[in-house]
Amino acid sequence: MIERDGKTYLFVEEFPYATGRGVISVAEMGPGRLFGTPRTVLVEPHHLSYPQVFIDRGDVFMLPESGSAGELVLYRAVDFPKRWVRDTVLLTGRDVNDATLLVRDGQYRLLATERFEHGSASDTLCVFRAPSLRGPWTEHPQNPIAIDLAGARPGGAFIATSTMHPVLPVQDGRGGYGRGLGLMRLERLSDDHAEFERPRPVEPGDAWPDRCIHTLNRAGNIEVVDSLG
Repeated sequence: MIERDGKTYLFVEEFPYATGRGVISVAEMGPGRLFGTPRTVLVEPHHLSYPQVFIDRGDVFMLPESGSAGELVLYRAVDFPKRWVRDTVLLTGRDVNDATLLVRDGQYRLLATERFEHGSASDTLCVFRAPSLRGPWTEHPQNPIAIDLAGARPGGAFIATSTMHPVLPVQDGRGGYGRGLGLMRLERLSDDHAEFERPRPVEPGDAWPDRCIHTLNRAGNIEVVDSLG
């Protein structure tokens, strides 16, 4: 989600079964905190998902997953929220999944999983860094940071905390894709070292009784999840 000009927008992947590939759509929140019907805003010849939308230096950008195309592309809004253009190819020749942006210490960093050959797309955590949003992006020397099906693949934007340790939602794929989510605190991330705490599982509760949470995001005091089942 993103707040812009006093309005709240929810960007989602929609999957038209007729084409067999995801597109990016947006819904606007209206009265009663209910979102309207999503409308498609970004279509490519390949699958798109996991639309991360954010503001950098006054412009609104989107960073969707496009691992099946072997590239990670930054899009820029030219008529927000309905019109987007390809701005910069950040990574090419790599199957990167659910890249999630973190800006701190004057550095831009992306945390994502990377699929190698016929391996999993959900268990190998890698970090990339750059001096600015458009790059150039280089690998962290410690890559892969972790190989862990329970805590490698991002499941939402970083959550700021009152400490210097932001929290990353991560997918727990041990029971199958979309079967769980955890919260993983970043302990340290420098040019030569990365360290996270073990993920803490998101358990069912009064606010959401289902264990199968897939992603978690928020804007202001509104929080959204998507769930399997």
